[in-house]
Amino acid sequence: MPDLSPIKPKLLATGPWPIVAAAGLGVCVAVSAWFAVASWEERLAKAKFNDVAGDYAAVLQNGLDHYLNKLVDVRAFYDASHTVDRNEFALFTSRVLEEESPLMRITWSPRVIGAERDEFEHTARAEGAPGYQIRSWSTGGALAPAPEQNEYFPVLFSTGVPRALSVVGIDLDSESMRRNALERARDGDRMATSPDIVLRHNGAGDWRGFFVALPVFKQGLPHVSVEDRRHNILGILGGTFDTSAVFNAILAKAVLPRDVDIYLYPKDADADALPVYARAASDRGEPVKPMSEAALANFPYWSSALTAGDASWNLIVVPAKGGLSTFYRAWLVLAAVLLVFAAVLAYMWASLRHAVRLELANSKILELAQTDLLTNLANRRAFIKRLTMAYSASLRGAPPFAVLYLDIDDFKDVNDTLGHAMGDLLLKAVVERLKQTVKPEDLVARFGGDEFAILSTGVSDPTEVGTLAEEIGKRLAAPFNIKDHKVRITSSIGIALYSPDVGGPEAMMMQADLALYGAKDEGRNCYRFHSQHLDLEVHERVRIADELRAALEHGELELHYQPQVELSTGRIIGLEALIRWNHKTRGLLTPASFIPIAERTGAVLPLGHWVFEEACRQLKLWRDEGVAPPVLSVNVSSVQFKGSSELEREVEASLTRWGVNPSDLELELTESVLMEATQRHSNTLQNLHQLGTKIAIDDFGTGYSSLKYLTTYPVNRLKLAQEFVFRVTVDYRNAAVVRAAIRLAHELGLDVIAEGVETEAQARFLIGAGCEQGQGYYFSRPVTALKATELLREGRIEPMTGPVRKIASSAA
Repeated sequence: MPDLSPIKPKLLATGPWPIVAAAGLGVCVAVSAWFAVASWEERLAKAKFNDVAGDYAAVLQNGLDHYLNKLVDVRAFYDASHTVDRNEFALFTSRVLEEESPLMRITWSPRVIGAERDEFEHTARAEGAPGYQIRSWSTGGALAPAPEQNEYFPVLFSTGVPRALSVVGIDLDSESMRRNALERARDGDRMATSPDIVLRHNGAGDWRGFFVALPVFKQGLPHVSVEDRRHNILGILGGTFDTSAVFNAILAKAVLPRDVDIYLYPKDADADALPVYARAASDRGEPVKPMSEAALANFPYWSSALTAGDASWNLIVVPAKGGLSTFYRAWLVLAAVLLVFAAVLAYMWASLRHAVRLELANSKILELAQTDLLTNLANRRAFIKRLTMAYSASLRGAPPFAVLYLDIDDFKDVNDTLGHAMGDLLLKAVVERLKQTVKPEDLVARFGGDEFAILSTGVSDPTEVGTLAEEIGKRLAAPFNIKDHKVRITSSIGIALYSPDVGGPEAMMMQADLALYGAKDEGRNCYRFHSQHLDLEVHERVRIADELRAALEHGELELHYQPQVELSTGRIIGLEALIRWNHKTRGLLTPASFIPIAERTGAVLPLGHWVFEEACRQLKLWRDEGVAPPVLSVNVSSVQFKGSSELEREVEASLTRWGVNPSDLELELTESVLMEATQRHSNTLQNLHQLGTKIAIDDFGTGYSSLKYLTTYPVNRLKLAQEFVFRVTVDYRNAAVVRAAIRLAHELGLDVIAEGVETEAQARFLIGAGCEQGQGYYFSRPVTALKATELLREGRIEPMTGPVRKIASSAA
């Protein structure tokens, strides 16, 4: 390559030396120009070849997807029908295949239990398959009756290929390649492919082909786990393709340059293996010579992967004989440059050098301005620019598109527990999975932190975007192995679809953002589409959150207290503090109307701090008056608990400030909060317990089924959920659950209290079942601090229908 440093010729004053120097300079510049143009021509040729090869890969992949989607269409037919007979199968598949039936064969192979084989064969013969019998390939390659085994997947229906050996009755499980694809499809609930199989034809030799298996499961039965899928599979839809015929048909419809050779190899084939498909350049006049991948390494080539289900081929494109380089322009330049004055050449070369450097600098600046440094993805600026272009194109009639706004759930926990370096590695791994999931033409961008955006093009049906979001969620939920750490994450995705009614790209981003909030509100690890209802809901939530913050400043909050009593005597054994909001326009509001919003917006943290302070202050007043309850319960939200360090400091500071004995305070947490606790949160519970506070599990029985947390965490009391207590006298199942929970608490040495006691019958049942403590409207609604003081002075509560006496019961 020519030297781009400035050329500084030295001119001689007299004699022939200036002419010689000019001539020498002209020759040097001419030769340098020849090399430069030749190199440029070679780069152009390579770029053109890469474009052509990429077009071939796209055409082949799209064509392959076209044929595979026909198999998906047939599965949809099966999913929509309880039963499919031979005529329905033939009619539907003939419409699906249309003119392409010679290129592929679709078969239906139901799962047949070994004990049901005779009945199945008899039914098949009776329904239009004379002489039907389950057969298998023998060692010599011939067909024979299948041996006895636990289950079969025999071909029952098949589309016709005139030259094909009859496949009806052949057990897919009898041939290893098809069996492997069948098992992967069934166990993984996905499309599985054997990329290189032998197709046997009557009297016409064997062909290379590939086999695709797609599972169909019984309607209404689960197929979440592998065991579910193996037990509830209805059968296998199989697609058998003649490799050469399919790819020849795809390329025959494409308008592409024919000056390249194409080779196709199974992904896991040996380097010395011959291709399963090869096509020569059309202008060669002779068939292409099959060559191994190792041999092709000696030639310039372009490679990519073609995927079908869970298998793939290596596509290698090689330029036709004659090479990439054509240097006729270089010779023209050489001839021209030799005729141009040396000074002009020097000036042009200096200008070119300057232009190249300026272009490189501008390209580098533009790249840095539009690239995320950590992941090398497009950044927000580049994404918005591309989104604006897509929006304008769709307004002019281009296919619609969608924006997916993605956020990693609880990514902060990864940084907090494993460090930011591990978090960065996790983000890079997430990017790789996103790239593997989206289409090549889709744009993936990182907006910062754990936020990503995807521009999905060519979206004709919202279902396509939903499927993409579902696949992204599944892939990201699979464990990541980051430096010997197994990391599990989930993601929340908001989706906005293009519509001419949308105000513009920024409006679409706002819609996707609102939809993302909706996904997080509905439990995370899911995706949600934007809707007008969601938009209004989020704006209402923001308004209430602002009012709640103002309520803290203006003293609109107060605590009410519900007595906890001894069921047999009505003696007050404690109080539960419950927050109320004296809203300036809506009146007195209960926690259910504002606590969920406070948790989602972060307002629950200052709210929780206020509750601790107010509860401890009131407890000190009652102690000074000599009427303090044995224990005062305070609810702790999941958001407070996850900010564990602040929770410890706030509780300890409130107890110290008001001089309250820690054992007089009980913290109530739900089962769900405890089940989500990490090791750091477990230490928080231990620290609070060591501080002296009591720990209670609220709404016991409504959370997770695992009870490991009862042995892991320092728990003092279980609170039976009121939804169970409410029906103990009318539903034997609720009664059984309550009895079991009471016995479990006693076995573990824990106190147990029932919430929501509203009738004498409920109180009597609980006493008989061994529960000695309760709270509910039967004794008292939540009351103000003034009324609670009066109740504490009395020391006990007389129920509405008189005192409840302890009675004998078989429930004990």
